Amino acid sequence: MGKAYHKILIFVPLILFIALSACEKVIDIDLNEAEPRLVVEGAITLNNGPYAVRLTTSGDFFTGEGIGPVSDADVFISGSDGQSETLVGVGNGIYITRDLQAVPYTAYSLKIRYKDEEYTASDTLYDQVNIEELSYSVSELGKGGPDGSEYENHYDILCKFKDASAKRNFYLLQISINGEEITGMRGKYYLLNDERLNGQMVSYPFFGVGANANDTIKVSLSAIGPATYDYFRTLNDALSQGGMGSTPYNPISNVSNNALGFFGTFTFDSESIIVKENQ
Repeated sequence: MGKAYHKILIFVPLILFIALSACEKVIDIDLNEAEPRLVVEGAITLNNGPYAVRLTTSGDFFTGEGIGPVSDADVFISGSDGQSETLVGVGNGIYITRDLQAVPYTAYSLKIRYKDEEYTASDTLYDQVNIEELSYSVSELGKGGPDGSEYENHYDILCKFKDASAKRNFYLLQISINGEEITGMRGKYYLLNDERLNGQMVSYPFFGVGANANDTIKVSLSAIGPATYDYFRTLNDALSQGGMGSTPYNPISNVSNNALGFFGTFTFDSESIIVKENQ
């Protein structure tokens, strides 16, 4: 079976990063898969609903065979708090809730029935975590060269927030400069877990982002569930290795029955700051 490519339209990050981008993001992932498979993209957030799930099928990028929205599935979401709902299809493979409202520290389960197959996924929504402080300092890399020449000052950005101590927590951060998203040095997404930081004040540095005086910096912080963390962690790996000659692979999916994508949970907070020279 030959290698096939599929361009996945990442729908869920629109909910997470709506303040950073008004456009849908397209990410090229080598799926190394030719047979059509169900692709699931859905999220529960602490924002008021409706919440959305998008269903598509994977396929051959070059021929288009097998790629398209799934509009004839039955989609259900239930929470450990007793809420449950059948989602309504609104076209283009998108299904939305009507009455469901998210509750912190609740496990949410997704069930999909499609072509006599059943797919399930779950993740836990944690409580809101807010940015306590956003600051900057002159980067050591921007203070001048060994020959005595002077460079324009560049600034490192520091984001501080208080880790929630009651649960094991996972975080996804994103930074933009003057409206342009900056990718991580070790992958597209900045990820953190509190394995060694439980209940502490966290100081998360964005080193080497190339911020200059008068730049507008915006940082977003999301507390995410463990399944969401695993998805973005392995998506980072897939995106970084795909251009390095390594064999590409699919990010970890928490959806059963060999489906692609994920069903996740997010909270969201953001802060902005303008860099002032020599401060």
